[in-house]
Amino acid sequence: MALTTTKLNGTITASAQQVTLSAFTDPRSGFGAEAMLKFATGEVCKIVDASLSPTLQVVRGYFGTLAVAHTTNEGVTYGLMSDSAWPLVPQTIVPTTPIQRFNAAEITATGATGTDAAIVTIASPAFLNATGVSGTGINLPVPAVGDFYSFRNNGTGVIKLYCVGGTINGTTGTTAVSVTATGDLGGILQCATAGAWWIAPMPT
Repeated sequence: MALTTTKLNGTITASAQQVTLSAFTDPRSGFGAEAMLKFATGEVCKIVDASLSPTLQVVRGYFGTLAVAHTTNEGVTYGLMSDSAWPLVPQTIVPTTPIQRFNAAEITATGATGTDAAIVTIASPAFLNATGVSGTGINLPVPAVGDFYSFRNNGTGVIKLYCVGGTINGTTGTTAVSVTATGDLGGILQCATAGAWWIAPMPT
């Protein structure tokens, strides 16, 4: 059977498993025949049940394409998978770009030593935006290799960084590293050796 072109009847979401077409004639006949449909915007679906035709049960995002929402009257082509008129599979693939987002936390510095400073509980990698009274502190977790924080002092005075149980810039983490609100502003905290933070100042 030749490929048939029709239209989508109704809007569907990216997760919908049923597709209603304006018209559908099942191209499958005989044992083992398989059919698919292709939206004009690129998504391919495998047709698994046409008993409620023209509403079809489908597997979304077939052949590595991306399951996305579709609007009513979008063009749809359907037919047997074996039909030589289908375009090559690579032409139907919709490329996607992975999205990388960092954790982020608003932290209010407290205390005057590492033992009573505000404790950072958010997992690395993360952006830490700190406020607090000048002279108060933040206690960083003892890092594992590869841990990473971006830190910014968004207060009006000095915020002190501690790492009780670890080190910062080669010095015991009970000794504070001061980050000003007018000069340093913050820094990049990285760990290449277990238990040891190294901080590089941010440009101002």
